[in-house]
Amino acid sequence: MNRTITRQLPYLINKNVYESKVVEGTIIMPDISGFSRFVETTDVETGKLITSKLLNAIIKSNVLDLQISEIEGDAVLFFKYGKRISANDILHQFCLMKEVFNQEVKFLEEEFQLNIDLSLKLIAHYGPLAQYNIGKFEKLYGQTVIEAHQLLKNSVNSNTYVLLSDALLDSEENSELKKLNKFVENTICEVYDDIKKICYTFFDFENDLCKKCIA
Repeated sequence: MNRTITRQLPYLINKNVYESKVVEGTIIMPDISGFSRFVETTDVETGKLITSKLLNAIIKSNVLDLQISEIEGDAVLFFKYGKRISANDILHQFCLMKEVFNQEVKFLEEEFQLNIDLSLKLIAHYGPLAQYNIGKFEKLYGQTVIEAHQLLKNSVNSNTYVLLSDALLDSEENSELKKLNKFVENTICEVYDDIKKICYTFFDFENDLCKKCIA
């Protein structure tokens, strides 16, 4: 006798999880430079503690009311729905994050008697974003998220910089910024995964540009 066996799924699928609307928004991703080398040369327990304190310092210095999508090892994926955040606001936000980050590095160097060769960089991008839920977690989804991660693989020859995509800079608020001659030479277009060309402008902060930005 043939019997049909019905397998019970271990969970119920909530259709609302998949009914997400697409909304324009800004992605801001501060990322720790030198992290791979740091992990290789630091014992696990010390490395975990230092990393958690540095990421926490970045998160606490958020003054743009950004939401967190996820923490990815050495980076925090912030986002904010709505109109583009101005380049000026992002540069000021980075300067604050950089200051707090560097202060925490100095404190940890004294606490652990280590030379912590880490610095901070930041990627900002704009475009359509969607969300999906996994349990209590909300994660971002879409091409804009992929492009933001691709921009981390840029050719900027610096460990401390802010990179703003053209998609972010393409607004009236940032029109004057793009006209400034001193930034023209820092505008680059690169092809990622042999598919899409993404253009961006970067600001090199290795020479403490924050003093000029905040002034």
